[in-house]
Amino acid sequence: MKQTPLRAIKKHCLECSCFEKKQVRECVIKDCVLFPYRHGNNPQRKGISGKKNLNSTNSFENGNVTALTA
Repeated sequence: MKQTPLRAIKKHCLECSCFEKKQVRECVIKDCVLFPYRHGNNPQRKGISGKKNLNSTNSFENGNVTALTA
């Protein structure tokens, strides 16, 4: 099975924390190069996900117009 970068990061973090998921969530080793990526985040992709801001857009669902707010 091919290992994705996300799975490799998760595996590294679990091994580093002796397979304690709570320790991965509470990790304080900020000088680790994988620290910004440990929750599946990619800080370099911030703002380019293609998702629209749903705070003030209209949704046409079942023929009805509804305002979406978050």
